[in-house]
Parts: sequence; structure tokens; C-alpha cells
Amino acid sequence: MAATAGLAARLDMTPVQLRGMVAAIAAVSIFAFSLSLSIPLISINLERMGASGFLIGLNSSASAVAILAGGFVMPALLRRFSAPSLMLTGVLSMAVLLPLFPLWPDAYYWLLLRFVFGMMVTALFFCSELWIISTAPDNRRGLLIGVYGMFLAIGFLIGPLLLKLVGTEGWAPFLTGAGLSLIALPPILWAWRDAPNMAENADEPPGVMAILRYVRTDPAVVFAVMLFAVIEFGAMGLFPVWSLRVGLAEQTALTLVALLAAGNILMQPPMGWLGDKLDRRRLLGFCAFVSIIAAFLFPALAQTQWPLWLTALIWGGLVVGLYTFSLNELGARYSGEQLSRATGAVMAAYGFGALISPTALGLTMDLFPPHGLFYLMAALAAAYLAMLILRRRRTG
Repeated sequence: MAATAGLAARLDMTPVQLRGMVAAIAAVSIFAFSLSLSIPLISINLERMGASGFLIGLNSSASAVAILAGGFVMPALLRRFSAPSLMLTGVLSMAVLLPLFPLWPDAYYWLLLRFVFGMMVTALFFCSELWIISTAPDNRRGLLIGVYGMFLAIGFLIGPLLLKLVGTEGWAPFLTGAGLSLIALPPILWAWRDAPNMAENADEPPGVMAILRYVRTDPAVVFAVMLFAVIEFGAMGLFPVWSLRVGLAEQTALTLVALLAAGNILMQPPMGWLGDKLDRRRLLGFCAFVSIIAAFLFPALAQTQWPLWLTALIWGGLVVGLYTFSLNELGARYSGEQLSRATGAVMAAYGFGALISPTALGLTMDLFPPHGLFYLMAALAAAYLAMLILRRRRTG
């Protein structure tokens, strides 16, 4: 108890706030183990079932559509239900849904399951991020968001490693994912009464237009998250394909992906800490600028080893600032239901970016082989950076 009180004091938090923060981070990190295990598991089984590439891609897109829709739905649900109850529903639903996949090996049936699955995942992430943002003190919010991001990234890294141990055939991997998700229940129940009231300060119904309003009032944040989704879902997802197309060995391609993940894990807390100390809009611009530079460095360094690896590590670490700084900025600007709606707008932006990026970046790879995805990434990052500069000049 004394150690907990001491840590809470150093973070400028009460013990109750710290307990809620720990619970939210622990729950979503454990949940990430199961989620990251299920993503490749479902794709591999669809391939084994003989599904077409279009159907496999459509199945993956169902998750992005669910995130996009969830961004508009979750603020309204939060008016009726508490954050812990929505998180509990998400965890239990995931544990029930995963074993339903092998019951009927049909790609269209799995498409429906994948959408419902994605909505439950969105509920957990929406509530946990909102809990963390609204609980963290102003001078520590970025650091705590960075810690949350670090543990989340670790969870996403461990899931596929567990899949290698249990395999991808039969019931075992699906039941393993379901069991792992249930481990997230104790942290939620432990801090059930510590969740803040996130539906206070309600000034209008949380409809679609109320959420879309943040595209106009907070474009720096909304489009930063959209750009991050394009990079995370599209550019990083197609990174192994680019590696193979430029003649790199498969093991080298896997090493580059691992370095991207390692940079993501290592740099989250430092990037969050920077967001507490410096102008976050300037930092968002810096992250966009880094993405532009990286888009030119990767093609230039494609046939090198250590320079290419170092670029992947640094880029993987710095690009997460687009998301970390955006969440911190939302917490600085809003509270209560306004923060809930703003978080919904961010979720919707992430879902939209995740939905369009694999197809758009894959198409540019075919039109401008083999570096096309980097050309489009550079163009999008440059457009975002130009928008930041123009808005800064207009607002002084």
C-alpha cells in the first residue's frame, strides 16, 4: 500500500486513479495477446479453406469497418452503460466468438463474425483509452499514454509468438485465444468502481454529426490518427511484400518487421514524455516529416543491411507519435462527454485509414513497382504537414 501511494504521489495521482489506470492498461494489454493471435490465425485458416484473395482481404477489412462504425456508436453506448461494463462485454464476447469460427468453416460466415468481433474489440479499446486519457493528470498524460502504448505493443508482439507454439490447425488456437481474453477480466473487475464518469458535461446527443464536427474543429488530431492508421495498417502491413520485391531474403524481411515493432515498443514512453514537455502540434509535424524522409530512405537503402535496419527501428519508434500526441492533445482540450465524442472521432478516423490504406498502397505498388507504397505514404504525410503549416499561419 505504501509503495502504491508513493508511486501515485510521484505521478500526481490518487491511489484510486492509479488503480484504475493500471487496470485499464493491464486489461487492454492482455486482450491484445488474444487479438494479435487471432488476426493471422483467421487469415491462415481462410487460405487453407481455399478462400480467394479478395475474400481474405474483405474479411480483414471487416475489422476496419467495425472500428469506423464503432467510433460513431461507442459515445452513445457510453451514455447508457459504464466503461467497465462495455469492456466486460467486449472481453466476454470475444471469448464466445472465437470458438464459433471453427464450427462452420465458411468465408462469408466468418465475415459476419469478424465484423461483430471487431465491434467488441473497438468497445474495449475505446473505453480503455478514454479511461486512461481522462484519469491521467495533465503533466503526466503523455507519459502514461506512452506506457499504455508500450504494453499494448508488447501484447501485439507476443500473440503471434504464442500462435507458433499452439499451431494454426484445429480448435486449440481458437480456444487459446478465447482463454487468453478471459485473463483481462480480473483487472476490469478489480477497478470497476474506480472508472470516472465519462458521460458528464453532456450538451448534445452523441450523433454522427456531433462526432464529425471534430474533423472541422480538430483536424490536426483527426488526420494525424488517420495518417497513422494508413502507415500502421497499410505501409507496415505491406512492408514484408516490399522487402521481398526488392530482392531481400525472407528472413531479412521478417527482421525488418521485428525492428519496426521493437521501435514501436521502445519509443512509446519517451515520445509520450516529449508530448508533456513540448508543443504537441509541432511534434505531430515532426512525425509527419520523419515519415516523408523515411519514404525516401527505404528505397535508397534497400540493398544495405545496417542502415536499412536502423531506419526501420527509428521510423517504427517515431511514427507512433502521431497517435500518442493526438490522444494527449484530446485529453488537454476536452473532458466528459466531449472527450468521449472526440475519442469516437479519432476511432472513426483510424478505422477509415485502416480500411482504405491496404488497397490504396497495394495499388500504388503495382502502378509504380516496387516502391510505390512509399511514394503514396510520402504524399499523404506531406499533405498532412502542409495542412498543419497552413492552419498555424491562419491561427497565428
